[in-house]
Amino acid sequence: MTSDADPVPGMSYEARTNAAAGRERSPAEIEAEIEQTRVRLAGTVDAIADRVKPANVARRGVEAARAQLVDERGQPRTAMIAALAVAALAVGALLFRRHSR
Repeated sequence: MTSDADPVPGMSYEARTNAAAGRERSPAEIEAEIEQTRVRLAGTVDAIADRVKPANVARRGVEAARAQLVDERGQPRTAMIAALAVAALAVGALLFRRHSR
């Protein structure tokens, strides 16, 4: 990632230094910088793909739900489970009532 202070986002420090000094870069230097940028971009794309992969999204959701229902020692949080049970019964009663009309 680049900071807000970067005058040219995505341009390496070396490239900015060379540009500030008015030094021309050789084709090999430009190719090396392009390769470094490509590798960095590929890593970023892989990280994003991993983050939005449906299996990983589902796993994080299950972990978040489990964290709400179980404490750090692995013991159930009875107050939270009871609240969910009451909410489920209320929803079930509303659906049953609406369906029987």
